[in-house]
Amino acid sequence: MVSVGKLGTPEEPVFIFDEGAPALFVDLITELEVDENDIVRISFGAMSKNGDGVEKDMIAVRIRMPKNMAWKFCRDLSSLER
Repeated sequence: MVSVGKLGTPEEPVFIFDEGAPALFVDLITELEVDENDIVRISFGAMSKNGDGVEKDMIAVRIRMPKNMAWKFCRDLSSLER
């Protein structure tokens, strides 16, 4: 199933296609760096304990984005608290 949405402005619309990417639960940031090209690298993992009680983390998703988008994400996230 594909659902479609739209963002942007009437002059410059952005069409969004969702082909059902899975929703992943994460509870640990395993990487947070900016490279020499101002690309922010963020990796998230999901913590669990195996049978002998040892905690482990499985990387769930790696995200790469321009630094200006990372700052927009931070501002948008902050606005959720207001």
